[in-house]
Amino acid sequence: MQTLAGQRVAAPVRQAERMAVASTSRPSSARPIVINAASFGVKKTANQLLRELARGSARKSTSRSAVTGATGATCALDIVMVAAEVAPWSKTGGLGDVTGGLPIELVKRGHRVMTIAPRYDQYADAWDTSVVVDIMGEKVRYFHSIKKGVHRVWIDHPWFLAKVWGKTGSKLYGPRSGADYLDNHKRFALFCKAAIEAARVLPFGPGEDCVFVANDWHSALVPVLLKDEYQPKGQFTKAKSVLAIHNIAFQGRMWEEAFKDMKLPQAAFDKLAFSDGYAKVYTEATPMEEDEKPPLTGKTYKKINWLKGGIIAADKLVTVSPNYATEIAADAAGGVELDTVIRAKGIEGIVNGMDIEEWNPKTDKFLSVPYDQNSVYAGKAAAKEALQAELGLPVDPTAPLFAFIGRLEEQKGVDIILAALPKILATPKVQIAILGTGKAAYEKLVNAIGTKYKGRAKGVVKFSAPLAHMLTAGADFMLVPSRFEPCGLIQLHAMHYGTVPVVASTGGLVDTVKEGVTGFHMGALNPDKLDEADADALAATVRRASEVFAGGRYPEMVANCISQDLSWSKPAQKWEGLLEEVVYGKGGVATAKKEEIKVPVAEKIPGDLPAVSYAPNTLKPVSASVEGNGAAAPKVGTTAPAMGAWRATTPSGPSPAAATPKVTTYKPALPATAKPKTAGLKLAGEASTTSTSENGAASNGNGNGASASKTSAAKPLVSAATRKSA
Repeated sequence: MQTLAGQRVAAPVRQAERMAVASTSRPSSARPIVINAASFGVKKTANQLLRELARGSARKSTSRSAVTGATGATCALDIVMVAAEVAPWSKTGGLGDVTGGLPIELVKRGHRVMTIAPRYDQYADAWDTSVVVDIMGEKVRYFHSIKKGVHRVWIDHPWFLAKVWGKTGSKLYGPRSGADYLDNHKRFALFCKAAIEAARVLPFGPGEDCVFVANDWHSALVPVLLKDEYQPKGQFTKAKSVLAIHNIAFQGRMWEEAFKDMKLPQAAFDKLAFSDGYAKVYTEATPMEEDEKPPLTGKTYKKINWLKGGIIAADKLVTVSPNYATEIAADAAGGVELDTVIRAKGIEGIVNGMDIEEWNPKTDKFLSVPYDQNSVYAGKAAAKEALQAELGLPVDPTAPLFAFIGRLEEQKGVDIILAALPKILATPKVQIAILGTGKAAYEKLVNAIGTKYKGRAKGVVKFSAPLAHMLTAGADFMLVPSRFEPCGLIQLHAMHYGTVPVVASTGGLVDTVKEGVTGFHMGALNPDKLDEADADALAATVRRASEVFAGGRYPEMVANCISQDLSWSKPAQKWEGLLEEVVYGKGGVATAKKEEIKVPVAEKIPGDLPAVSYAPNTLKPVSASVEGNGAAAPKVGTTAPAMGAWRATTPSGPSPAAATPKVTTYKPALPATAKPKTAGLKLAGEASTTSTSENGAASNGNGNGASASKTSAAKPLVSAATRKSA
């Protein structure tokens, strides 16, 4: 039915789209169609009439009854996805991958999908529609193209293009790592309003009867604007909204004074109003300028919180994995003080898919011997040989090769790998390869491992797409020791290439990696500091994986990994059901349930490292056996230690007792916002114990998060407590 649905709508929709594009994609010198959004009335504009004409034939040929969706409901939906990033045009993290890949699959299922993002660059494949809208006293233009059936729309304004293009190294949210543009509140308020207007002013737009999907704080004002500005005026009365949370740590917390610059109706203020323990945010590790410091009285300080407003106003709340949904609804720490509104709204988790065209071992241009699941063993053997030679490691097919690809910062756990290296390499023949960029301190340490552990380890500090693909194919195991990971993408890439992931038990890693079947779990890690128990847990899991590699069960795990469907097909079906439920009020996708992790009780491992096992679906230790020097068992599955100072604040508003779910899972690993302390544990390559309290982690593309960094002396509207990425 999926293929049939796509065939039925494809031809008439493309014909109608060509009519619309021919009418709007004129040279920029053409006389623009100027529309004042504030005075938009009920009369139909020329663009609306053109849109209806362009879509008329498609609608006649593609009635809603022509396509049957995930739940059996009629579902020719008009979907508008609003996000600050859309791959491949703009991307700093997983958000861009979602808005790049999911819409394509939804179109295949018979829906009309339009994505809207800022125009950060002069994209060669985007054309000026000549439609101009007056918003917040600013002239906003729209650029457009159609790719794989998806309407891609970009909001054109100097606040986006002039700030980013060619001037700041493509920093979408700030001029440098760890800092935001101080006018981000105006930039993204303009973006949200322009996105809503796009639905009705563009000839190929869906009109007012559509469902908006906002993503993260940058577009969280879309549901708020619909409820408090448009619908009270009788506009977009049938429109629905869904808010997708990709990372709860980034919320758009700003000073209350920023509200007036955003040109929102006063009714929106109550949804956005927020107080946090501002006096508790700053620690010795995250200092402020003297004239910014508030009195340390423990009082709360008034702010606005974009994500909070979006959660309250949206018709539906969703996040990127079932386990992450559980984590952020569990308590104030997991939900970063938004757990009460999340529980009141309810939330579902749908695991992301991955781009199986860019990441496909059968067609990968960076592999000398492409392969698929029928030739995976020979293909991976060739890839491993080429990789070992490239890295200067001994070419040995019997040596288990573990790889890490990612940002060199605490969230991704690179400090844990460095601390565990001596114990990891105590296991005979194990090889380690690390690829990534990030904090200068970690870059220096990673660069040094090739010399310190010559012939056993190699660090490459740069961005290299060819090497990333070679590592994904040639490694036997992929290390993903993240302190928190809402969904995770690297483990999906690894499994699609037949590489077995070794992961921390947090977020989407719990949902996507099955212990002993498609990977190995090391338990949840300490979110606040570098803990020796975590280094032990990682080393123990590497040893356990190495024994499987040598013992004959490894090929079965490789086959389990590569045979999975990790594309956007299944997630799109679940998204379809969720959107149908929002639009039609019936059916819809069932609440996602996380996969059980069934781990057999581990056998004792000789040596100085503990063996850890887990009860099914709880990740609580069943046993931890230690031989040798009596090293302490890893802290997995136990109650998390005290959270960082900025997180230990009172949630905004009481939690309705009836709305509080019974949470039986382990305490989640949380964003390490204050810098993890080494607690006397030496990292590989260090001459002496080194604190990792350096500010300025590389931006993860989410701008105003919930953390802290050093700021300028002048008091900004955007809180300094919201700047640093996790």
